[in-house]
Amino acid sequence: MRTQAILGLTLTLLFAGCNRESSTRDTSSGSSEAGSALDAQAKAAGILPDSSNIKFAGRFETRGDLGTDKFCAVKSAGAEHIVGVLAVFGPDSKCEGKGTATINGEKVSIALQGKDSCNFNAEFDGVELRFPGAMQPGCASYCSDRASLSGTSYFMVEQGDDNARRTLGRDIPKLCG
Repeated sequence: MRTQAILGLTLTLLFAGCNRESSTRDTSSGSSEAGSALDAQAKAAGILPDSSNIKFAGRFETRGDLGTDKFCAVKSAGAEHIVGVLAVFGPDSKCEGKGTATINGEKVSIALQGKDSCNFNAEFDGVELRFPGAMQPGCASYCSDRASLSGTSYFMVEQGDDNARRTLGRDIPKLCG
């Protein structure tokens, strides 16, 4: 019992010290430089992805209560990739399509092909691919009723072209095959 009381007091003092530290933190350029230096060290150690050396080819997934959303990218020519996407909103509700993507740093320009015009810019930080919250009207042609690609996101689960080619869709047997 005494040990728990000491532990509780220690944690309370630590939290109080952290709170005082954050309220008196200097937000001048000095702390910004320190943050940049820390980010650089984290990138060098492989903890944070380096946006100048992002590997985009691979298989992405996000699992949810309604199913597994999937995205894949296979390296083509230059900065271009062949891509496929499946966003699941239940057993009969989904978005699914294939197209191309061009990556430039953390910006990914995606163009779905085969139905109406659907071009948009996504963000990729080396781990997560995030679609924008607003899509052009043509993107709805790749979706069933009450489904949308807006605001969907996908996490890299396996890198490489071979892993991407094994990504299965619903109506499209292999999204990047």
